[in-house]
Amino acid sequence: MKKYNIIYADPAWSFGDRLRSSKKIENKEQYLDLELHYPTMKTKDICNLKVNEISEKDSVLFLWTTDAHLQDALKVIEAWGFKYKTIAFIWNKKEKSGKQVCFMGKWTLKGSEICLLATKGTAHKLIKSHKVRQLVEAERKKHSEKPNIIREKIVELLGDIPRIELFCREKKDGWDSWGNEIISDINL
Repeated sequence: MKKYNIIYADPAWSFGDRLRSSKKIENKEQYLDLELHYPTMKTKDICNLKVNEISEKDSVLFLWTTDAHLQDALKVIEAWGFKYKTIAFIWNKKEKSGKQVCFMGKWTLKGSEICLLATKGTAHKLIKSHKVRQLVEAERKKHSEKPNIIREKIVELLGDIPRIELFCREKKDGWDSWGNEIISDINL
């Protein structure tokens, strides 16, 4: 099985009762329609993916999460054989006009997502640049689509080494891919 030094993942987190909307929800079916832009997975099922088997001895995991899923993301990191190190990226979502995106949250209005960085082995030796910035301000596109600049920043940080995007919705040049909306390069 092919192995990768870079694992880039945007899991299909299930929001369950963590979903908040400004729209009045009349019934459970309407609630589910708000959540399911695509099939979601329970944290235990994400943890059970055999990511450890496709990651090199020295590798870096970039894992997207929301603040509501932070504890789940840390469980996934451990289950996949990695150790949490830091927040790699904070995506400050913008509208096409440049205005900050804001979503209802239980406590505060939301407008950002975080991408955690975790490592396996002596991954720090993979670093090629110390100039990659954490904050990314980029336009929000379709639901859950992450800005392309993040992939570019990952390659700038670590170089042109074997890499894969998990939970991928469209293939990108230079990246192997796995997801339910594409023809995957591997089986998990």
